[in-house]
Amino acid sequence: MDSVQLAHLLRRTEYVARPNRMTELAAATRSDAIDNILHVTTPVAIPAYIDHDIEGEGYKQWVFAVNWWIDRMVDSPRPMQERMAFFWHGHFCSGWDKVNSARAMLEQNALFRNSAFGNFRTMTQTMSLQPAMLFYLDNLDNVQTSPNQNFARELMELFMLGVVDQNGQPNYTENDVIAAAAAWTGHGIDWKTRLYKFWPGDHDNTLKSFMGVLPLRNWNGPDIINYLLQENLAKKMVACKFLSKKLWEHFAYGTPAQPIIDALAQVLYDNDLSIKPWVKAMLMRDEFYSVAATQGLVRSPLEFIVNLMHFTGYRGAQMNPQWYVEGMGQVPFNPPNVAGWKTNAYWVNTSVFGSRAEIARNATWKLRQNDANQVGKGRTPTQAVDFVAGMFGLTTNGLSLSTVTRNAMVNFVTASRTQESAGSWWENTNLLTMMMMTPEFHVA
Repeated sequence: MDSVQLAHLLRRTEYVARPNRMTELAAATRSDAIDNILHVTTPVAIPAYIDHDIEGEGYKQWVFAVNWWIDRMVDSPRPMQERMAFFWHGHFCSGWDKVNSARAMLEQNALFRNSAFGNFRTMTQTMSLQPAMLFYLDNLDNVQTSPNQNFARELMELFMLGVVDQNGQPNYTENDVIAAAAAWTGHGIDWKTRLYKFWPGDHDNTLKSFMGVLPLRNWNGPDIINYLLQENLAKKMVACKFLSKKLWEHFAYGTPAQPIIDALAQVLYDNDLSIKPWVKAMLMRDEFYSVAATQGLVRSPLEFIVNLMHFTGYRGAQMNPQWYVEGMGQVPFNPPNVAGWKTNAYWVNTSVFGSRAEIARNATWKLRQNDANQVGKGRTPTQAVDFVAGMFGLTTNGLSLSTVTRNAMVNFVTASRTQESAGSWWENTNLLTMMMMTPEFHVA
């Protein structure tokens, strides 16, 4: 791989093309570099403060969890582990506000991290019986006398199949939702321990019609997952295509061509839903290194924060990202709804960019403390702009400011020097903030 391709690969998988990783992988082939990136260590220990519930400290535990996770995104030896964990967090959505349990949310978080490159079917089975999902989609209230369809519906619509296939045909019917909900009855919570418990007396043991399967079966909840992801090969392929489109749009660019989806889906299918070879197949494709990919993805708020923290050197305890994530539209452990977060152009609007500017200004004040980082002092306007661009990784490995952006910033410095001396306090301060808000710093 050349350095530009390697840097692109690292930015998409590890948030930042860190110099030590660029050096480590400089002589690697594409395949070897990808193997290195996907070589993660599990399990990862959850900090003691957030692995259980503490009465009256739910908000503090959430703050701790957010900062701990973002710090891991910045500093982990293999940050792709955290990026995949966040991908699954946005796929199998549960929210802290409704679940109201540090233990449940961090147990789910650990599943996404430790199973990030494991098996999708196994992860789906485990996720379905964890308290976080039982609380979030109300299956703890799903009993034979009063069925609740929330989880059964979202399991098929958002987690496994999608509403329609690539030909626009429905992937399931309302009768299938009814039957699946009946199958999941009785899978709930032991209120003494707040852990998963199957309640036989609440389970619907009647014969049920699901997906037209004959003879009728006494379907149980996990049977639904096994049928759709293992037994019914056509539905298994539908799931593989549904997931492949979502993976590509998260890591590469939007609206991929159908042959890309089909090829990735075949890898996932052939490997019986094993995740690592599927992700590697995506990263191996030439399209992943095309102009459409290298210029086609706006950083999500969390990706922006990770880059900002990397290049400034500050971490969660100094940056307090929990103050900004809601305004930016991406709150860790609290997706907006069960559909999770969208990608790319979804993040380009005045509201979320106002919040990005706020955290960039916060970083600026820290960088400028006691008049530090006098970036314009002793430099021409052009030199000052290029120097600050280098501070934020925008002068190496194929990255650079566009002519429009660079000229605008040089003009700003030039104009400011007609009012104040070269390298004035405000020139230095505003130049740092402006660099963090350039379009180029918000494109992965």
